Amino acid sequence: MLAKVSASINVAGLVDTLKVSPTRTTNLKHKIYYFLSLLTDTNDSYRLNSDNGGYHNLCSFELKKILGNKDFYIIRDLLLNPDNPIIELDRSWHNPKGSSSGYCQGYRITPKYNTGEVIYKTLPKKLEKMILKPHKAEDTNGATPNYHFLLNQFGCNTLSFDPLLYLYLFNFGNQLMLRVRNKNQYQLNLIHNLIGRWLYYIEQINGGKSWYKMSVKNHRLNSSVTNLPKLLRPFLLCNGEPLCCVDVSSSQPYILSSIMQSRFYYDTSVGYNLYTIYPELYKILLGNGTIDTSISYSSTLDIKYYSSHTGYTTNTSSYNTNNSSSFMWCNLFTTSELDSINRYIQSPFYLDFYTHVLDRYYTYTNTPLRAAKTDDREKLKNTMMYVLFEDKMNHRNNNEQIKIFQTVFPGVERWINQIHKMIGKQRFSYLLQRAESYLLLNVICREFKEQNQSAPLITIHDGVFTTSKYVHKLNGFVLRRLNELTGVIAGCKTKTSQIDSNPHLKDVEQQWSKVEPIKTEKKYLKKIKGVFTSNIKRGSEFLRNFSANFLNGIDDQI
Repeated sequence: MLAKVSASINVAGLVDTLKVSPTRTTNLKHKIYYFLSLLTDTNDSYRLNSDNGGYHNLCSFELKKILGNKDFYIIRDLLLNPDNPIIELDRSWHNPKGSSSGYCQGYRITPKYNTGEVIYKTLPKKLEKMILKPHKAEDTNGATPNYHFLLNQFGCNTLSFDPLLYLYLFNFGNQLMLRVRNKNQYQLNLIHNLIGRWLYYIEQINGGKSWYKMSVKNHRLNSSVTNLPKLLRPFLLCNGEPLCCVDVSSSQPYILSSIMQSRFYYDTSVGYNLYTIYPELYKILLGNGTIDTSISYSSTLDIKYYSSHTGYTTNTSSYNTNNSSSFMWCNLFTTSELDSINRYIQSPFYLDFYTHVLDRYYTYTNTPLRAAKTDDREKLKNTMMYVLFEDKMNHRNNNEQIKIFQTVFPGVERWINQIHKMIGKQRFSYLLQRAESYLLLNVICREFKEQNQSAPLITIHDGVFTTSKYVHKLNGFVLRRLNELTGVIAGCKTKTSQIDSNPHLKDVEQQWSKVEPIKTEKKYLKKIKGVFTSNIKRGSEFLRNFSANFLNGIDDQI
């Protein structure tokens, strides 16, 4: 087992201060490597704890099982040394008592040592067994699909970038720098960090160091390409050719429409259903009686819910029936709620879903019907993740964009609230993501690749990249298979690379909006998550050294 550790931390020097035997020294070093690996952030992983101020919550009782009670405290004291602290605590934790819930202590590496550069240390087998032991019962690899045909794409294709990308970075950084007043060092650090991070992503791919892995939790394929910011993707080349993207329109709302149908829960053949995609969740719902296998389901598109728990059933010829009950949560849904669920499933996802919702809202609220303004549409689109996953009812019932969705689709709103109560928002997010991955990766990409073996396929969750030779064929294939698999007509956007070394003003302004408020040390320290000294150095050197000679070199390649 390899432990990824911040390269700036001298673990050997720390342990030497204890003056213990060579065997004891080796054991402590390995345990410290493991502990630090739980806290080490990189450009590829820094977002994982962004909502927690960069702190990683680690439970002491779990760490003690691996490190040992005595060594746990020795290691903590070494790393918390007040004269030169390597880690810091958030001072916020709660030890559960009785049936009350609790949360663990938050740790993070201090900015001085949080450089973003890492080294790898091999942990001994004995320690590896202790680390893996608690996770054996959680192993879900049995439900993990085989994506080798997609992973192989990184080996059989060469990814690179159009040279104009470097001019784009220079122009982007300069436009940000021009907005800085009084040489504010905190803002300059954030700008250099941004450009430095982008250069890191570029260097990883250009250097043939692309990483890729499949998540056992949500079955998404993550890679160096999925981490690449949208602004840089148009410059990506595959075997020297520009890439085109087939992107499923309003992917998460579309997937939601497909998993609300009763057949998704009651069909147990191999295919697009809960039994195939998320067998762990299916077993849980089957075990607690939420799914009743003694009843039949309708294979039609209509949402005909059945429940042996309530005694109510719908008329199989129409969804407009009173006393209809959700088969999944054993709660009565009114006729208007069921009607809104069916309207949602029949939404024109092949057009513009968000404009459709807004136009419906204007009609329902007697607002003069008008085409959705761009800013209204963007607000609703950017709030969709809250519509799906917000479980704090105060925010849910007071957010203007969520209220728009509630007005247009009250039944869907109730459906979402019920699934939050039943399985929790995390499992619900895994369900949507697994459904998306099953459709696009496990079925559509696999089948398309079998039929077009020379076609390069690079995926980013709800989008598939290929070259211009195959893009139109891929687009038609995606649309046809999505309709066949889900029963809901989908929409796709085909995006061709349009390389421009001059950044769009709105993109620069969007990045500046994150930098502009950071004018004091206090605000900077709150923003320190993901700010690495290696990025700052890389970004500042690039902008400083981007000379006329380099620009001439770019011109020669064009």
